[in-house]
Amino acid sequence: MTPQERVRLVDLVAGRVPKKRLKHMLRVETLAVRLARFWGVSEEKASVASLLHDIARDEPESFLLELVKDTNDPLVREMAETFAPVVLHAPVGALIARRDFGVGDPEILQAIALHTTGAPQMDRLAMIVFLADYCEPGRHFAGVEEVRSLLFSSLETAMLRALEQMLVYLRQNSRPIDRHTLDATAAFARLAAEDSQRLHQG
Repeated sequence: MTPQERVRLVDLVAGRVPKKRLKHMLRVETLAVRLARFWGVSEEKASVASLLHDIARDEPESFLLELVKDTNDPLVREMAETFAPVVLHAPVGALIARRDFGVGDPEILQAIALHTTGAPQMDRLAMIVFLADYCEPGRHFAGVEEVRSLLFSSLETAMLRALEQMLVYLRQNSRPIDRHTLDATAAFARLAAEDSQRLHQG
């Protein structure tokens, strides 16, 4: 993506989201590109996924439900069975990225689709977009500094801490929990346990 193409993409996104949302997306992009550079992931993919991750965040719930009902996309159809409709903006964002912005890269689309719930299988790009969204500098909440401190040492451990914090927040506030988040937390806990075991054996 050339600088001109990026400017054009930002302009298109700016025409579809509130100014406050755009600022958040730009902060996510800055952090995601830094992480991508550090972890050897495509900076261009991190940039595109970040700039489009919340493209559907301000759409009404009825719009999100309508769009997921009418799609043949297997990932979106599966995520449509959620108990927490607010998370649908992520898979719908992937649909819009493909339909309206011509994004065909499956890694970018998956990173957009999973940036809210997480999932048991996430590649580095998906983890980076999830964590950049969670940790961008505009975020101020208990626990965010702990996750930030892990970003450049272990994406998997950072994911586990972020997911655990999300579950605590959702339970404390009696919010519905999407099963992808539960499955992702269990998967990253297993990865962390295996890493710990390897360290002890080493």
